[in-house]
Amino acid sequence: MEQTKRGFGAWGWFLLIFGFLIFFSNGGFFADGTNVIAPAVAERLGVDRTIILNMNTVAGIVGVIIAIIAGQLNQRIGPAKVAAGCLILAGLGHIATGNAVSVPMYLIAMCCVGGGLSAGSFVGIGTLVAMWFPRKQGQAMSVVAMGSNFGTMVFVPLLTVLVGSLGIAVSSVICGVVAAVVGVIGAVMLRNTPQERGLYPDNVTEAEFKANYAAAAPEEDPHGWTVGKLLCTKETWLCVLSTGFLMLVQMGIMTQLVARNMEVGMNQALATGVMSAIAVIGVIGSVIIGRIVFKLGIKKAGVMTAVLYVVALLCNISGIMPLVWISLVIIGFLGAAAPNLMNSIPGSVFGRVGYAKVNSVVFPITNIIFMCNFAVNGIVQGLFHSISAVYIVFAVLALISLFLILAIQDHKYDQDYMAAHKN
Repeated sequence: MEQTKRGFGAWGWFLLIFGFLIFFSNGGFFADGTNVIAPAVAERLGVDRTIILNMNTVAGIVGVIIAIIAGQLNQRIGPAKVAAGCLILAGLGHIATGNAVSVPMYLIAMCCVGGGLSAGSFVGIGTLVAMWFPRKQGQAMSVVAMGSNFGTMVFVPLLTVLVGSLGIAVSSVICGVVAAVVGVIGAVMLRNTPQERGLYPDNVTEAEFKANYAAAAPEEDPHGWTVGKLLCTKETWLCVLSTGFLMLVQMGIMTQLVARNMEVGMNQALATGVMSAIAVIGVIGSVIIGRIVFKLGIKKAGVMTAVLYVVALLCNISGIMPLVWISLVIIGFLGAAAPNLMNSIPGSVFGRVGYAKVNSVVFPITNIIFMCNFAVNGIVQGLFHSISAVYIVFAVLALISLFLILAIQDHKYDQDYMAAHKN
């Protein structure tokens, strides 16, 4: 409780705000922002909008390769430079998207945007949060993950106004330059560990750190992790599959939410407006989930998230409008839960020491899983011609995730936890 009263500290808040801005960019540049960017670029290039959207799907898949590269760089140059470098890459890529002169140029630019932001968020920032706040990961990630909701709330309307008044080319330059400048600031100011700032993890005192934390440096690897050893470790797959399925469900719901709302009888204006309302609920939910993680622990928070997704999906599938509205409130509330857990669960199981190596294996596989949301949506809708059928599949995946989380042995490889409980 004492460490909570001390909060995150000034430099800790700098890290969290930087992470917030990366997640903000991810929501604006690559996810929800494509609702504005795709039609504007399609009109500029004189091609059908579906071609541009297909390029975004390809870019998401290529992003897995960038995540693998980022994971290796993470171990060599540190997560601070990886996070900052990825944001700079995404900013430059965003400039190129709005100024693309061909579809292949747009695709390359979006690979930089999507891959850079995904790797920057979950490889760079994810590792930094584990280094700085090993026992406050859930709370710290709740702050960071709010960036995605604010990206939907603020950036998308802002981009709409900019594109309407200045055009997509100039708008992308303005937004991309701002992102790149923030990245440069991060490259100068961020540090891999709190010790590099004369501080200690979780903003604790030196005495508390020596008494309750592992003496090993974060880059040390007491378990001798290799790619092969991690792939043969049960906890690796429990973390990957549980969080990967939750992220797949979360992304799969959001990418088809407007279409599903119209399927249950909403007009297009209301169906679209619900997206903004959900983003507001998500901000509130992120704060509450952060407190739940602190009070109940990451494992129980994960179980709660999976249960609520099952409930929300079943309510939505019913087609009964009062239940549909309840489902939308729950979906909004859980907006930042899956991104939070994707970092927090592996961090809680494997701990701060050696986490960069663990994350270099865990995140790329998790990324592959949740990027399959596009394929799941496409295949199931193609077979059954209904988003309700997709939601049934998502409910099953959330239920599977629930049982996988229950099977996780929390803190199994966490050196800090072992040091705190050595007596």
